Amino acid sequence: MIQRYLGNKSSIIDPILSYIGQYCNPGDLICDIFSGTLAVSMALKKNNYRVISNDINKFSYSFGRAFLVNNTIPQIDFNSLKINENKHSNGIKDELKSLEGLDGFKFLSEKKQFNLYYRLAILLNYLNNIDNNDIAKESSYTYFFDTYAAAGNASKYKSIRGTVGNRQFFSSENGKIIDLILNKIREWRLEKVLSEELYNMLISIVAESVEKISNTQGTFHDFSRNEMDSRALKRLNLRYPPLDDVISTKHKHLLGNEEDSLEFIKRIPKHKLIYIDPPYNFRQYTSYYFMLNLICDYCEMENPNEYFSKIQFVRGQNLEKDFKSTFCQKEHFIPSLEQLITDAKAEYVMMSYFNGRNHSNNKIPAKDENGIEKLEYFFNSNLFIEGSFQLIQIKRLNYQSFNGHKAQELNEYLFIAKKA
Repeated sequence: MIQRYLGNKSSIIDPILSYIGQYCNPGDLICDIFSGTLAVSMALKKNNYRVISNDINKFSYSFGRAFLVNNTIPQIDFNSLKINENKHSNGIKDELKSLEGLDGFKFLSEKKQFNLYYRLAILLNYLNNIDNNDIAKESSYTYFFDTYAAAGNASKYKSIRGTVGNRQFFSSENGKIIDLILNKIREWRLEKVLSEELYNMLISIVAESVEKISNTQGTFHDFSRNEMDSRALKRLNLRYPPLDDVISTKHKHLLGNEEDSLEFIKRIPKHKLIYIDPPYNFRQYTSYYFMLNLICDYCEMENPNEYFSKIQFVRGQNLEKDFKSTFCQKEHFIPSLEQLITDAKAEYVMMSYFNGRNHSNNKIPAKDENGIEKLEYFFNSNLFIEGSFQLIQIKRLNYQSFNGHKAQELNEYLFIAKKA
């Protein structure tokens, strides 16, 4: 999954699950209303809970279709895809044997699952080695190279401050590879030869793999201007996805499709607990992760040229799909939180909050402006049963360890209470 993601909960998932387990039993329905990279949703699935997952970002929906609501390794018909599987299978079985038994790949010990995954690995190998001859001329676009690699003919920008340059989210080689892979998947989708499960799995693998070689320090709001990040100089390679958690249970899960949480919450069924990890900072996530959303949208675009003709700013984003969350606005955060919890058909509420840089303390020196006191007051309001509130503190590191700087130690707080 995506690792360089603001607020990613992977490092503290065990204590979060431990406290959820104090209020919920396996099989209970739990809502992860700001699911992001699905770190919490997938951990809940693995631990045999039923999950409601939603996020405004398209990549989160694609991941959800591929890994959360899907419980199988997708079937692949090489004849429909017009691929000679023997040509692209050399060495694949040995690679998979080396993964067998590792975390995420223990399912490979089952012959049926191994054979299904073997076919997926062949398909990924085909895409990793794709060239222009594999794509119809009318499907051969170069949008990602042209727009997001410095050598591209549409990569020039002029900032609000007047500085000029060329976007370099990707090396030239990787920009071209992204175009080739996405154009082929788009071609297959238009031909209707991919199941929804396989399509979303391929797109999710591309997004996850692209994040590993992007010339950024974590988000796609900007890129390294003076030199390429060492990770960005590596060749893009579609990674084998660990699927232990995907096929671990057979529960049915509910997935929102890029929905505003304040609207989505109104129509979902009664659930035991709602887990809230809101974007309580000044960053709008649809802007900061627009590239991952673009990758997951690209193959569904009727007219990619229209999309790319409307990109703006240094980062090259089309703002027609931008979403400005009220949770990212200091004055609207508490009212939005109150509305969300009021409309939630949940018995318990658990909210994550960390004392790193956020919209309560960004450039504000006053020590009482860190948001903790306001949230304690809120969770002791008549929206909750008196005496049910718990405040849990968990130590964690933020994701700002780059260019030799050490990651900062932060406190993650869990606010837990029972709804009145």
